[in-house]
Amino acid sequence: MNTPSPSYKLSRSVMGGNVPMDNLRLEMNPDSFYLFSYHHLDFAKFDSDQSRDSLTLSFLGHQVRIAGRNLRELAVAIQNRAVESIIPMPTRYAGMTGNGSSFVESIEIQSDKDGTVGRER
Repeated sequence: MNTPSPSYKLSRSVMGGNVPMDNLRLEMNPDSFYLFSYHHLDFAKFDSDQSRDSLTLSFLGHQVRIAGRNLRELAVAIQNRAVESIIPMPTRYAGMTGNGSSFVESIEIQSDKDGTVGRER
């Protein structure tokens, strides 16, 4: 599960496995990020079609939608609490990654109370 991706960073590896993290950092842009506790993750849903994957994460009070390609490995790493941070990459860089690499095109965060909190593409 250590395929390099420009879109996310895994936790450090110890004895062949990644160390489980307490928090997931979503880098919206160089000046802004959100931290979500893995302990508040209610559910995750991965969907794939021919051209684009989506990953929906439901945290206490917030819903996160991540869109991109080859996100299955990212979803499994989130299941293992091994993802330290996720950052969307401009679409123009998609061709620079390997065919099997995960590539996050956008992150949207919606609050259950007052609508959209953040969006980055």
